[in-house]
Amino acid sequence: MPSASIADVDIKLLRVFCTIVKCGGFTLAQAELNLSRSTISTYMAHLETRLGFKLCSRGRAGFALTARGLAVYDASRAMLSSIDQYHAKIGQLKERIVGEVAIGVVDNLITNTDCHLHEAVRVALAAAKDLRIVLRIGPPDQIEEQLVRGQLQMAITPLFQTRKGVSQVQLFTEKQQLFCGKGHPLFDLAEAELTPKLISGQSSVRRGYVSPLTPYSAFFNRPALAVSHQMEGIAYFILSGNCVGFLPELYARYWVERRDMRVLRADLFSFDIPICLSRHEGLQHNIAAAHVYDTILSVHNITA
Repeated sequence: MPSASIADVDIKLLRVFCTIVKCGGFTLAQAELNLSRSTISTYMAHLETRLGFKLCSRGRAGFALTARGLAVYDASRAMLSSIDQYHAKIGQLKERIVGEVAIGVVDNLITNTDCHLHEAVRVALAAAKDLRIVLRIGPPDQIEEQLVRGQLQMAITPLFQTRKGVSQVQLFTEKQQLFCGKGHPLFDLAEAELTPKLISGQSSVRRGYVSPLTPYSAFFNRPALAVSHQMEGIAYFILSGNCVGFLPELYARYWVERRDMRVLRADLFSFDIPICLSRHEGLQHNIAAAHVYDTILSVHNITA
């Protein structure tokens, strides 16, 4: 690879290389790149040949960067970021919606019928053929940190404590209810027998992240028996019959209808969580990011 100039093929190979590193290896990068493992291996071999040295080791011991590979990765990320910013800036000058927009979304929000993100994606992409939307799904604390660090242009998560420079606009609410699974001592009790004292003394599963604005743990008088950062993990613990826990009402409906879970005193143990669209106002938002942001607000009937 000549030092004086970088061809389009080199940029393509470097993008593949950076994706492999980000994913932690060839196997996990296949889905992200939509390429077969053999094709990825061929690309990497070509890149190493053009550079003249080895970038990584891969085998039984797993994927690992060489010292030179790490240096190339850091330099490539900076260069590719500059290229993307250049294309986005040129697009703005042409008043075109072009570039990549990364959105963080809290896990399992898709079950909430008030969430119209799918519609926002459809509308946003229909209006801009050169727009690329990336959805990164994860727990609220992880998404929040990525937003604050500038790794995301925006995020859809439960309301979190005010962070400097971050704006939050409520899109809708999500009702949380307390559930137990089949086989739990409370599952077959009559509603009148489910006293607050009885319920608050049960073993529970808690979220692995701090939720200072929501009373997940405030109802119980003993430490949680289990912990999960993901909604699905909480559901597994509840279904085991070993503990009670909070889940979104619509997310848990599948198991309630099959008599694998039951609601515990919805009149006492439930609350609504505001789900918000957030973005870091300290970042420079290009036309593409502004287009997606405005589209999400619009499909939820929110005026910016």
